[in-house]
Amino acid sequence: MFDTWLQNQNKTMRSLIWVGVPAFCWAIWRCRNDVIFNKLKTNRFMQVIFRGAFWLRFWAQLQRDEQAKAFLSAISKKLEIIALDISNKGWKLFYSLL
Repeated sequence: MFDTWLQNQNKTMRSLIWVGVPAFCWAIWRCRNDVIFNKLKTNRFMQVIFRGAFWLRFWAQLQRDEQAKAFLSAISKKLEIIALDISNKGWKLFYSLL
């Protein structure tokens, strides 16, 4: 499913997507570990989003191409802004975006 969608992207975008997907998988895994092993109670999706944005920005610094660095950093910041808007203004904002 994901592979078919990726085939329609150019090579540069595919490589950037393959940086972002593992960043959010890692964020989900780390949040899961906090809940399971550290007995932390997380009831917000925000923690996963912000942790994923952190890892995305962190891994962006490992990119050789300066445009890729800037793009991934900008995407991570935009994700944080959207998450904050949704949490502050509620789901009404989210549904208005659809």
